[in-house]
Amino acid sequence: MTEVPFFHGTFTLKRVWAAPPSRVFGAWSDPHLKAQWFTGPAERWTLLRRSMDFRVGGLEVLEGRFNESGLVTRFEARFHVIEPARRLVYAYDLHHSGRFHSVTLSSLELEAQGEGTRVSYTEQIVFLDGKDGTADRCHGTGIQFDMIETTLQLGGDAQ
Repeated sequence: MTEVPFFHGTFTLKRVWAAPPSRVFGAWSDPHLKAQWFTGPAERWTLLRRSMDFRVGGLEVLEGRFNESGLVTRFEARFHVIEPARRLVYAYDLHHSGRFHSVTLSSLELEAQGEGTRVSYTEQIVFLDGKDGTADRCHGTGIQFDMIETTLQLGGDAQ
């Protein structure tokens, strides 16, 4: 039996958004706001399951299927540090069609900058298939950040 080596990857995204830290934090903490940006690609992905228990020790799950390929992705996170409008730390597992793909430690730091917020987000990832998926993960997270910014600009509100 050949053992597949781990591959370790890290990236950080930094942005400044024209919204106060409490509102930016809401993009991660409010399930209705988060559903506006944390989803698969429209018309190419079908939601199968979504749940969020936003508290220290709480779990979040997002599962969906890519329509053309049939690939099912499952994101399962546990929240470790929650400091409203300041910091968030969570760890998440990512599965691809039942195969354990990666483990990630994510940290979010928010700092008021004028009427906006300076955002710093870091992921430290262990890819279990031995392949470097860091660039793809960073790219996908960048797309999500664009979606968060659009949600904040359009005034997406909690339900």
